[in-house]
Formats: sequence, structure tokens, C-alpha cells
Amino acid sequence: MSPRGQASRCTIRSRRRWGEVNNAASRVYAVEGSCFVLAPCATVSQEMVETLCDRPDKHALLHAGGGHATIFGPDGSSLADKLPPDQEGLLYADIDLGAIGVAKNAADPAGHYSRPDVTRLLFNNKPARRVEHFSLPVDSDPVEPVENAAAS
Repeated sequence: MSPRGQASRCTIRSRRRWGEVNNAASRVYAVEGSCFVLAPCATVSQEMVETLCDRPDKHALLHAGGGHATIFGPDGSSLADKLPPDQEGLLYADIDLGAIGVAKNAADPAGHYSRPDVTRLLFNNKPARRVEHFSLPVDSDPVEPVENAAAS
């Protein structure tokens, strides 16, 4: 869920193996939230791989590269050229906050065409226990073990 009134979001995701998938998720977030998304990503050099990986199984998990940093507009458009996967750098984009209103008018999932008479989302913002222990009505009736029930 995106916060109400959010104008921009910075997502940090691992992009070494799933760069395009994570960029697609960031693009969808931009469209659904009608906000700008800054999607940075660290790169991993071969020197870092050699320093961090002292066993073959670690080498299998970490590879040089990464990248895929980008910036998306509220309509899902790319606002900056993506950096190559092996290059560090800065991305710059000029943003127009008015584009948020345009995007919200084009597709606002919680706005003018939502149907509160048909569906609604209830959000409980009170702290709650993470694990609840409970028993079913069936659990409260003592059940005889199978071997005893057969003997009677």
C-alpha cells in the first residue's frame, strides 16, 4: 500500500540477478501510487566478489554487476537513461509535480471511480500481537484415543 499523498518514493532493491523484474515492480509502484520512484542500485565489482567470496558456494551467489538504477514518473515513464549494469553514477531528472495530478486523473485506484458501495478496505492501525494462539470448538471437546474407542 502506498501512503496517501505520497509524491515520491525511493526503493532500494537487489538488482544483480533480477534487475528488469525489480524495475518493472518499481514502474508499477509509480503508476499505482501516481508518484515518482527513485530506484537506485549498488554495483558489485569483481574486486568485491573476490574479497567477499572465499568459497565456491559464495561465488555462485555473488556476481559482478548490478546497476539498473533508474527514475520513473507517475505515469510509469522513464525519466532518466538507465546506467549500464557495471557502471556507478548519478541519475538526474527534472520532475514536474503537476504530473502527479495528471496521473491521478488518468488512473486513481482509490479515487473518483472506486466503488465504496461494493468494496472497501478496513485498516486497523492499532498495535497487535504478531502471533495469536487459539483453539477451535472441536479442540475443546475431549476426544478419546482411537485404540480406546475401539475397545469399548
